Amino acid sequence: MAEVEVVTSKTDGGVRSIARSVEVLQLFDVEHPTRTLREIVASTALPKTTVVRMIATLESLGLLVDQRDSTYSLGAGFLRWVDLAQSLWTVGADARRIMARLVDECGETVNIYIRQDCSRVSIAQVEGTATVRSVVTTGVPYSLDTGASAKILLIDAPESVLRQLFEGCAGGERTELANEVAAAADAGYAVTHGERELGASAVAAPVVSTGGRVIAALSMGGPTSRFTPDRVRRYVDAVTAAAAEINRVGLGSVEAFL
Repeated sequence: MAEVEVVTSKTDGGVRSIARSVEVLQLFDVEHPTRTLREIVASTALPKTTVVRMIATLESLGLLVDQRDSTYSLGAGFLRWVDLAQSLWTVGADARRIMARLVDECGETVNIYIRQDCSRVSIAQVEGTATVRSVVTTGVPYSLDTGASAKILLIDAPESVLRQLFEGCAGGERTELANEVAAAADAGYAVTHGERELGASAVAAPVVSTGGRVIAALSMGGPTSRFTPDRVRRYVDAVTAAAAEINRVGLGSVEAFL
């Protein structure tokens, strides 16, 4: 048999460099607007020399800025994409009004989640009115195997996504997740308690395209202490009714990406 030579292309190295750069940028958020060089090295587990080179490249592109003393924050270069991203991924006014009305009715935080590969991402959020409420960060990927919205988003997920999710699951866990997704498809909603985060509960219902494909999940979440059996029944009715209304008016131009 002829020997096969394995070649590592420049493209492979380029992809790794991009992934590592994104990993650095993901360290910055509302709670961490600045990061020191020491923090970046510790968080990425990369050699200091590699991190220094990456930071220099990101600085040259305007994506990071040195605030002196080796403390960095996001650069002004990101501003060129902010308005564009918001315009492309903004949920339509009609759908947002329905979300706001649902918050007024139930008092809990409402999100629109979409599936991106093996993650779920909130693209719109209206915060609840209670002092203690459940809030997630829009645009941040969360697990697709936990939470009520995940069960909804998996209803029409490709087999490749299911296989990837099942890879790290034991046989019993795979069966349980598959049964939960099937139950959500049959019922038209999903309810979970403490799956993504202990003490947090959620009710979710599908948002579908004109062809009937699940493209998003309307989710309402809050502290488990408030999701009593009586309230859950009321929340299910409210969320499914709101989702049905969104199905009629649509999510807006963002549907082109879903």
